[in-house]
Amino acid sequence: MSWTTIARREYAMTGDSRAIRWLLWALAGACVLSGYLFPVLGSEPYTTKAFAGFGFLTGSIDYLLPLIGVFLGYGAIVTERTSGQLTLLLSLPYSRRDLVVGKLVGRSLAFATTLVAALAVAGALVVYPLGSLSPGWYLAFVALTVLYGVIFVGIATAISMLTQSKHLATAGAFGAYGLFVLVWRTARAALAFGLETVGVIDGALPDPALFLFGLNPVTLYDRLVTGFFVDGGAGPYAESSAWYLSEWLALPLFLAWVVVPVAFGYLRFRNTDL
Repeated sequence: MSWTTIARREYAMTGDSRAIRWLLWALAGACVLSGYLFPVLGSEPYTTKAFAGFGFLTGSIDYLLPLIGVFLGYGAIVTERTSGQLTLLLSLPYSRRDLVVGKLVGRSLAFATTLVAALAVAGALVVYPLGSLSPGWYLAFVALTVLYGVIFVGIATAISMLTQSKHLATAGAFGAYGLFVLVWRTARAALAFGLETVGVIDGALPDPALFLFGLNPVTLYDRLVTGFFVDGGAGPYAESSAWYLSEWLALPLFLAWVVVPVAFGYLRFRNTDL
């Protein structure tokens, strides 16, 4: 018996949550609607590469996918821990690593299958009848977007590993969503406005400040989409010439968000007395 058994169980169990089902349908609907609207509202060329930077699509993904990830991950460990089921599960031939990997993979597959199917339909709507397919670029965009969701499943799962209280896990996971998705960019805009108002800066924040604000996984995802898929992209990061604000440095930082939160949570969970 291995983590794959746990992954299959977790994948099946996530379908029982009505909230997750509704959020997945909302995300799928937004993706498909974006594929329909892009040839109508977008500008030529109508390619799947350009579609990756379509504002309605990226905006929907920015807000909905992290929320789905948090819903999938916040109770992954702590729910079974508080009920006593975790002790029983670990008495079977599973290690704590098997448990964490299985839960992360199974719960990530729960959104990834819906997301990939929705983006496939959206891509077909872009291509037919006047658009063109950029298969390599579009596959890269789909993979990047799946990893974006995995980041938030991982963050929520890590928080679930760090506490013995479901209330704390819920507050921590949804607090992380609020911080990264809702507060972070508002804080950056407010700081830029305040500094410009008092005459400290003229326009965008200094590059070092942009780098710090750009460490947010939501901002990193947007930077990667703009940098790699949008020709002539706008915004403070696209317009800066600083090497440390390039999409090539944003990529390893983005990948670090996939690994580091889960690794940190697991290292604490591995040595914790249940």
